[in-house]
Amino acid sequence: MNAQHPYRILSDYYYNWAGLRNGRPFVHTHPQYEIFYFHGGTCDYRLGERTIGLEPGDLIIMNGTTPHGPEVSEPTGYVRTMFSFDPHLVQLFDESLRTCDPLKPFRVLKNYHFRLSPEAREECEELLRRINRFYGCNDIVQYNRFLMAFYDLLLFLLVQGRSVMEDKQKTDPGREQYVDRLIRFIDLHFMEELKLEDLVKHVHISRFHLMKLFRETTGTTITDYLYERRINQAKLLLMCEKEISVTRVCYEVGFKHLAHFSRLFKKKVGHTPEAYKKLAHSEGGLTRQRQKTNPTCIS
Repeated sequence: MNAQHPYRILSDYYYNWAGLRNGRPFVHTHPQYEIFYFHGGTCDYRLGERTIGLEPGDLIIMNGTTPHGPEVSEPTGYVRTMFSFDPHLVQLFDESLRTCDPLKPFRVLKNYHFRLSPEAREECEELLRRINRFYGCNDIVQYNRFLMAFYDLLLFLLVQGRSVMEDKQKTDPGREQYVDRLIRFIDLHFMEELKLEDLVKHVHISRFHLMKLFRETTGTTITDYLYERRINQAKLLLMCEKEISVTRVCYEVGFKHLAHFSRLFKKKVGHTPEAYKKLAHSEGGLTRQRQKTNPTCIS
């Protein structure tokens, strides 16, 4: 079947996978959010300055920008499910489904290790099975079933982290609240003409402190975050709207000049917008480039 949309929309994906990619562990960073579930084996997982001795049923959420990776002595016994995704993927959900803020654990906790109870572990593994069952199917109905399973997993994380988030928000210093406020503002107004002076006025701190605080908290600059936000939105539009023109996408996401948009898009994505759109709507297209699953899993 010729896919009209790139149904496999996760940045990286492994389900119930044993062994190491490229045969070795590695510590890395990336701009996507990540969910990691440990099925079994022996693994010490590095998360920033921490090293976590994992037990089967452990789950980790990560904002991606913190260095992370496994330290494994017996790779063949190291079994996990992992996938990373662009945080703006939640825009694929109806607005009413976003009102509960399904990405709140990633924003508030940033990087967090859950040691799940037996009941929570059973529920989590069932959710992961559902995601794997529907992920990548070239059928719009199955694609939407995947989205609902993925959304359900985000709600599961929201419930698991609720008490921890409440405690953290009570004790966190105000500095991160400035960054959260700014990110929310950018996410709502990225398609408009935004100047740094306007952002400074919105959060009510000095320009110097805002730029410094944003870099320390997110690992990127305000300008780079804004461009990343616009490019991610452009990717979604190009993936999900087959008839939309690249020029229209350029202006809809907030760029003023098509040449600037195309140059930045290629730098960050690796393809021009035209090539990305063509690849997204070709048979298999982007999905075949992205999916790395265990040969035994359903896809």
